[in-house]
Amino acid sequence: MGRRPRIDYAKTDWSAGAPRSVSFADVYFSGDGRSETQHVFLDGNRLADRFSASGRLSIGELGFGTGLNLLETWALWEEAEKPSGARLDVLSIEAYPLSADDLARAHAAWPEHARRSARLRALMPPPLPGLHRLQLADDLTLTLAYGLAEGILARIEGGLDAWFFDGFAPAKNPEMWTPAVFAEVARLSRPGVTFATFTAAGEVRRALAEAGFEVEKRAGYGRKRDMLTGRFFPPLPQERERGGKRAPWFRSANAERLTHGASVAIIGGGVAGASLAFAARSAGLRPTIIDPAGLAAGASGNVAGLIMPRLDLGGTAGADFFIAAYLHTLRLLNDFGPTSFRATGVLFGAVDDSEIARQARILDARLLPDGFLELRPNGLLLPQAGVVDPPRFVAALAGDAPIVRERATEIRPTAEDVEIICTNRPLRAEAVILANGVDALRFREARALPLAAVAGQIDWFPEARAPAEALAFGPYAVQSLSGGLVIGATYEPSAATAAASLAATRSNLAAVARFAPDLVAGLDPAASRPRASLRCQTPDRLPIAGPLPDLAFYGAEYDDLRLGKRRDYPPGRLIPRTFILSGLGSRGLVTAPLAAAHVIAELVGGVSPLDVTQAEALHPARFFIRDLKRAKVDALARDGASA
Repeated sequence: MGRRPRIDYAKTDWSAGAPRSVSFADVYFSGDGRSETQHVFLDGNRLADRFSASGRLSIGELGFGTGLNLLETWALWEEAEKPSGARLDVLSIEAYPLSADDLARAHAAWPEHARRSARLRALMPPPLPGLHRLQLADDLTLTLAYGLAEGILARIEGGLDAWFFDGFAPAKNPEMWTPAVFAEVARLSRPGVTFATFTAAGEVRRALAEAGFEVEKRAGYGRKRDMLTGRFFPPLPQERERGGKRAPWFRSANAERLTHGASVAIIGGGVAGASLAFAARSAGLRPTIIDPAGLAAGASGNVAGLIMPRLDLGGTAGADFFIAAYLHTLRLLNDFGPTSFRATGVLFGAVDDSEIARQARILDARLLPDGFLELRPNGLLLPQAGVVDPPRFVAALAGDAPIVRERATEIRPTAEDVEIICTNRPLRAEAVILANGVDALRFREARALPLAAVAGQIDWFPEARAPAEALAFGPYAVQSLSGGLVIGATYEPSAATAAASLAATRSNLAAVARFAPDLVAGLDPAASRPRASLRCQTPDRLPIAGPLPDLAFYGAEYDDLRLGKRRDYPPGRLIPRTFILSGLGSRGLVTAPLAAAHVIAELVGGVSPLDVTQAEALHPARFFIRDLKRAKVDALARDGASA
């Protein structure tokens, strides 16, 4: 198995007092850089006027560099008189990010941005290929994409309203200014999108025109005589299919985009529902959580939980999702502060020779960036991982979202809104998201999904000694943020209910004793405060996240997949305004925030924090499509056996 591709930090030369790229033999900025950014990118895209008029705006950038364009855009956004609840989303692509030291040194030139710089640098992701979502402020998100422009753009989905083209000069960095790059830019552009760039090079003008942009020369900044601006109007129909890079069955022809300020009903008050509320607020929506038991009543109410990645070999989209989700949730938890999370480190213990060999392969595959995985004699240490207080985490995510303590019994989606029938009263919202675990199967719209309940029990010994570093080796042993030792968890598939038992406590003690006998020696099972709950999992152990498909349409239009027919299949059709986030299994505390951000991006038509392959891997229609394709494979196998 090959290693995960690396992202290398930029090599810089500071001999002239400002950063210069050694690889591209070009400067990151001239002078203080701020005036040029304002003239070229902010004024070139008329951002001051657009910020004042728009409830939501999305900006794309090729060439993050020092982050100066972002800092200047952020400052303008803060100063603008915006509509109430307005939101700004920025997507920026960078192949060779500056190191933390170089970034801090560059930002020292702009004391006006000291506060914004400190916030950005605190959230900067490690150099891992792919997409990284940063919540810079309540009303501002940055999706920082690490990779070469053409390749990374081809994996991104969403709609942009303005573009900054700010890579190194075309003569120094020709790969960023190609017709193929601008074709991807056009694909991601909404009708009327604008762009601005410092260059007026002929090959750039021609590449933009070839992609469909109207190009205009304007006076450049300083010694640059000309610069380029322009607009783009994609061909009708203006509302294009969502998920244009995906397979047809993972695209949609009837998706409804929610506008700024729209209402969203979230059924379920666990970590999935709370994560959706957080992502919805960040997108300028108005979430309401519906749950008869309130927040964190199920597995999300445990006294402690582990924040660590699932480390899968094979380079699959699912494996990449788990790594991205881990880094994303670490950023959130560190932002929320120590009341929710403690980075104790987690020792991923090796219990036998086969596990030792697998961990060696994991280390060699570089699944995590440098400094995120260390070899120990008895396993792998994840220094940034740790222990979370789930109820506090859920409460922080839910924020001020209203909680309706009712049981939702039916949803009635229409083209305009959704009626949610509850025990005592109906509610209406412009979209609904099922986030209630296996109980989603109570709703007709989700009944075909392969969701299964798994019962599990943890045991909390409030007076017991806990390890300084959390232990995970199948079972786990961690320190609770409230004190004491937490061990778990039992695993009972196909359970209808969950009830704590002394037998399960003894099972947890015996499981921990196989790896850390001294830790549980002498513990009295009767001293435990056990807690049992149900988790919801899927056959492939990946979450279900996205729009619910209209399976009547799928059955009629994609039935030829059973026969292996290749043809131009139409895009899928969705149940109107109805989404789901479920099947989180035992890793919901890690995976829910990123999966929720993806679901909300689908709702508003924004840039998803998941790439195309990850979005397909989590799509609710994947099981139906796999079953159709498997029918063809099974038929071939039967034919071969009878030959």
